[in-house]
Amino acid sequence: MPHNPEIKTAQDWARENKTARRVSYALILGCMVTFAMGQTILFTLLGPLGRDIGLQEFQVGLITTFSGLAMALVQPIWGRRSDHWGRKVVIVFGLLAYGVTTVIFTFFVQVGLWGWVAPLPLFGMLVVARVIYALTSSGIQPAASAFVADTTEGHARTQGLALVGAAAGIGTAAGPVLGASLVGIGILVPLYAAAGLAFFMGVAALLFLKEPPAHVRVRPKNRLRILDPRILPYLIITLFLLTAAAGTYQTAAFYVQDRLGTDTAGTARLVGWAMGATAVVTILTQAIVVQWLKPAPAVLVRVGLLIGTAAFIFLSYTKAYEGLVFGYMIMGASIGLLNPGLLSAASLSVGADEQGGVAGLIGSAMSAGFIFGPALGAGLYEYGQIVPLQLNAVIMGAMLIGSLFLAFGPRSVPLDLRMPGAKRPAPPKPMPPPAGD
Repeated sequence: MPHNPEIKTAQDWARENKTARRVSYALILGCMVTFAMGQTILFTLLGPLGRDIGLQEFQVGLITTFSGLAMALVQPIWGRRSDHWGRKVVIVFGLLAYGVTTVIFTFFVQVGLWGWVAPLPLFGMLVVARVIYALTSSGIQPAASAFVADTTEGHARTQGLALVGAAAGIGTAAGPVLGASLVGIGILVPLYAAAGLAFFMGVAALLFLKEPPAHVRVRPKNRLRILDPRILPYLIITLFLLTAAAGTYQTAAFYVQDRLGTDTAGTARLVGWAMGATAVVTILTQAIVVQWLKPAPAVLVRVGLLIGTAAFIFLSYTKAYEGLVFGYMIMGASIGLLNPGLLSAASLSVGADEQGGVAGLIGSAMSAGFIFGPALGAGLYEYGQIVPLQLNAVIMGAMLIGSLFLAFGPRSVPLDLRMPGAKRPAPPKPMPPPAGD
């Protein structure tokens, strides 16, 4: 098919192909819902399931930690690969791999419930299954974010990335609700359902997802580095934010079960509804505040950190289940502001050829939070039920103070960070004075 000479950029393609863009956006958002849903279903079930199959709390945390480590290592690679291969290939492969590895992980848990494998080797099997999941499916988030960044600019990019975050929030909400609804049929049915949905969305993306043609795709000229000063502050905030959130999610099931004395199914239901309420507030925050009020990234980040600090302080002192739910809802509002604020600030700080790279690095920072957060939260929980929450309040407060000294917006970057060996251009010659001076 001949190229349309008027389409020179991905933004041109998006303007000229509105129907294809809308369908593709819907699929992108559906893929993010699916991806996030599987994560929160596992958070809801893994704590009590781990106890049922003989694992200790720190082992349950390490399963998520090893998975997060693998994801953090490969997400920048997947982001760069999507710059070269296209976003669609990475998304479709990630979804199909997600379905396969989730089925394998769930089968291993079932083997443990049957008592066919001792806890220690079973722990190793579960770690391997989750690491393979992370290595193969972690390109979904950076490719989805980069797709939206490719086809938007300016304030529209902040809104578009907020929609990606809202889709993840919908998945975060739907996951626990789906888990709480299906757990009565069978404790592992929610995980199999998540795998089936991943297969469905992978096939749908393969058949119907359209992206800008290769001739308008901006090829990366240089590799975006993690220490690039344009994005480093946002990576640091993202890392600590997800460390705090992951630690809280990991210990939620322990907290509810120990406080209320519920069984595995009851704990899964209560935690599911609590996390679902959190995600609903996240979605509403992104839909109302970001889409309607259109605040600048700096406002989103600073207000989000302030609310997050307040949320963890409140959670440290509440003892009732209703208080836990309310505290989680406050935390959901914080995440609803921080996610689009950090994503858009980082995206707007780099060039069009670096969108896949920056999306991968932000995704890597998110995954790194799941390296430290679950293990740290589960480990500290053994010293006291509120110790992880108190640490999270300190982390969020420190980031709030640091953000007050952060200059948001596009920043220049030294040439030696982008093009090793490049020579700095000579300064322009001064203009001659006007005649007669």
